Formats: sequence, structure tokens, C-alpha cells
Amino acid sequence: MAARPPAAPARIPFWRDVRVLGVLAQIALTVAIVAGLAWLGRNVITGLSRLGEAQFLCDDGSSNFRCFFNFMNLPASFDIGELPIDYLPTDSYWRALQVGLLNTLKVAASGILLATVLGVFTGIAVLSSNWLLRSLAAGYIDLIRNTPLLVQLFFIYFAVIITLPPVRESLSPGLSIFVSQRGIYMPSPVFTSAALPWLAFLLMAVVQFQVLWVILGQREQATGRPSNRLLWSGLSALAVVVLGWFFAVNFSSNQAVLVSRGSRVGQARSTLEGLQDVVLRRLPIARLTPDQLATVDPDVLDEAALTVCVVRGSPTEANFTAQLRAAHIPYDLDRSDRPDQATAAYVEGDCEVFAGTRVILAAERATLEEPDSHLLVTLTEYPVVISTPQLEGLNMAGGARLTPEFTAILFGLVLYTAAFIAEIVRAGILAVHRGQSEAARALGLSEAQRLRLVVLPQALRVIIPPLTSQYLNLTKNSSLAIAVGFPDIVAVTNTMMNQAGRPVQVIVLVMLAYLAISLSISALLNWYNRRVALVER
Repeated sequence: MAARPPAAPARIPFWRDVRVLGVLAQIALTVAIVAGLAWLGRNVITGLSRLGEAQFLCDDGSSNFRCFFNFMNLPASFDIGELPIDYLPTDSYWRALQVGLLNTLKVAASGILLATVLGVFTGIAVLSSNWLLRSLAAGYIDLIRNTPLLVQLFFIYFAVIITLPPVRESLSPGLSIFVSQRGIYMPSPVFTSAALPWLAFLLMAVVQFQVLWVILGQREQATGRPSNRLLWSGLSALAVVVLGWFFAVNFSSNQAVLVSRGSRVGQARSTLEGLQDVVLRRLPIARLTPDQLATVDPDVLDEAALTVCVVRGSPTEANFTAQLRAAHIPYDLDRSDRPDQATAAYVEGDCEVFAGTRVILAAERATLEEPDSHLLVTLTEYPVVISTPQLEGLNMAGGARLTPEFTAILFGLVLYTAAFIAEIVRAGILAVHRGQSEAARALGLSEAQRLRLVVLPQALRVIIPPLTSQYLNLTKNSSLAIAVGFPDIVAVTNTMMNQAGRPVQVIVLVMLAYLAISLSISALLNWYNRRVALVER
């Protein structure tokens, strides 16, 4: 009897076929997305049509979609409280947008750096064997993570910063740092024109350090004997830096002071000695030392102070005042916004010394009625000068200032984001197998060496991906700066939107700005994540 052929398998209906259902689902999803985008596009076009052709006005008076952003060339006509770059109300909306974007980048960059430092320290502290340190870190994390960021910003700004003492009663923790209602004043570096050649020497020092490090390392491998690479490479780089400083100070000075010939400043061995003689002729002391100056009546000292004209915020102001303080010369500054205003004050007798760059002083000296009766004296110019804040009248002058609004948004973002980063760091450290730490201790490594050389390098592979999200969150949370009055890109564009009546264009620009920042941060951290990732064979 012949065997029957096997029966053909039953055909699955298409409505039960997984492959067919998958294709249909993708088609349906695609249609839904296209329909949604079409609906949004139609609403935008309808809304723009209702707003009228004024949304697309061109420079020639016609209306065209290509002129969607032409209104950005109009004058902004509003002030901005914090200016990272020069800006006037007569500048265009584009310039105002740049100011807001730079303020956002300043908050984001500073916040990411400080939040990373605080978060890593707190994440390590949570795992500490010290009960007090561990409890404080855990309490900080629980408190910050479970309260809204906006509430924290209001508390920092209204309950902490605004209640600080006035500027004349500023709190000073030392190091020329002053804290008051007007913000935080601190020393800041000021780069003069002599900094450029010195920076070239700095670059040479870095290259020399790297080359000597490699050479000494190769010698160590060849001989098997340590050569103290760090010491010799560092000393060689330091020698180049010092040589560059000496060269910049002695051969690239571009600053000078304008004084009358009758002051006899030009006859002294140096400019500062000549200015010291000018002040000493007015005081009943032999030398300008702190001890002898303390014996002089304050009113007499104020009358004998050297009056100096400078351009406000110029490198010459920081360089010259630093040298006057080092020489213990009492002085009184007359600041102007432009060189011609300083020249006018000098001519009217409001000051006896005009400090500035040699080119500007030579040009201003030529405009005087009797230029030969005034003398240009070279001033020593240091590549970098530390400008320190000083109380002058009712305000602080010099140094760097963190405004109350910037301080509030920065501290709020740092404290909030650092709490989440701390948890990420803690999880990354715990993800490293315990045997790694036991092996490090068995080799005699200290706890700091164990963390730095064994645990943290392996934990980075776990930390970096979620850390990227926290950096993005910090950047986007900076838009809450409007709550404390800081002029970030959201605050500036809100003013633009209300003033220009172009909501769609302005919102598009804000979205593109945040998109560009977020993609840049993601690309950078993804590249670094690939660098630290394990490479499997």
C-alpha cells in the first residue's frame, strides 16, 4: 500500500500573520505621523495667515516667506541687564539673541563644571566609612532630589541672596572675596597686550613638557631605572614660562602714563619712583611704607593721593592700580567710558596722571594745546594682572562680579543637578566588582589611589551614559532663569516676542538654539564614552 504524501500546512490568515500585522502597524504609524505633521503644518500656516502678511515683510516692503526672519535686523530697543558682549538698545534683535544665548551658555558651562565636582565628591562621600560625612551627603541628596527646582531657586534668591547685607557691610570670607546684596565680588585675571607673547611661551612649555616626558619614559624602559619624569618635565616647563614672562615684561610693554613735565616723573629711575616722589612731597613722611602711612591723618592722606584718569574696565586700569598698591602709593581713580572723556578730565585738572596704551595716549596728547608740556612715560606691563575688588564710595570697583540673579540660577542648578550626579557616581562605584578594591588594598594602595587608579576608571563606563542626561537636564533647566530675572535666551526672546509680535519665528529660534546645544553636549560625551568603553576582541 503506497504511503500518502504529507498534508500541506494550513495557510495562516493574513489578519493572524505576525509579519503582515507588523508591516500594517508600521504603515499605520507612518500615516499617523504624516497626518499629525500635516495637521500641525496646516495650523501654523492658518495661524500665520491670521496674523497677516506683516509676518513676512521684506526690506523692500513686499511680503514673502523668504523674509521670515527679516524682522531680526530691526533695532531691539530694550536693555539687557547682564552683558557678556557689547550691546546697546540700538543693536538688532540678532545681537540681543546672541547676548541671551551667551548668557545661557555661561550658566550651562559653569553649572556643568561645578555640578560635576560637587556630584563626584558627594557620590564618594555617600560610600564613606565616616558616619557624619556619609549622613550629611545622604541627607543633602534626599532633600534636594525631593524638592522642586523652582522652589529651590526662589529660596536661594529671595531668602538668601536678597537678605544679605548691603555692599558697604559686605561679608568677606577672605581672599578679597566680598558677598552682599549686589552679588559676589572676587579677584579676576586681566590679560594685557603683553599676554600674547607670554601665551606663546606657555604653549612652548606644554610641548616641551610632553616631549621630555616621553623621552624620560623611553629611558626608564631602556634602563629600568626611575628618572622622576614629573619633576624634570615640570621644572623645564616652568623655566620656559619664567623666561616668557621676563621677555613679555621687558620687550613688549605697550602701556604708558601721561604726566606734566613739571611733575618730574620722567627724571626718576622708574615711573613708580617718580610717582612716589610726587606723593612724598605732599606728606610729612620719608618713605611710603605701611607703617609710616598709618601715622598720617586720613584727611591729609586723601588730599595727597595721586589722582589718576583711566578708561573704565581697561587692562591698563588693572595693571596700573596693581602696581600703585604694590608700591603703597595712595591713589584716587577718575574713570571714564572713552579715552576722549579721560583726556578732557586730564585737561580740566581732575587728574594729574592719565594711564592708557601708548598709541591712545600719543594720539590724545597731540590734541592738547601744549603737547610739549606733557610727557609720555613708559609703564611696566605685566602679561596677567589680578584685579581685586575695592570698596569705592557706595559700590565695589575692580575684580569680577557675580550678579545676584546669576548667583541664584547657578547655585540652584549646581545644587540640584549635583544631587542626581551623586547618585549616578554612587551607582557607578558600586557596579565595580568588590574584588577590584580588595586586590587594590592587597597591593598596598591607599584609599585615594584605589579610587583614582582602580575604581573610578572602571566606573566611568557606567557613569557616562546617565551623566549625559543630567548635563542635558541642567542646560534645559537653565530656562528657569527667567524666574529670578536672569536674562538668558528665554528671557530675552520673551521680550523680543512681545515687542516684535513674531511668536513663531522667535520660538523656532529658541528651539534651534537648545537643539544645537543639546546635540553638541551629546556628541562630545558620546565620543568620550566610546573612548572609555571596553574593547572586546
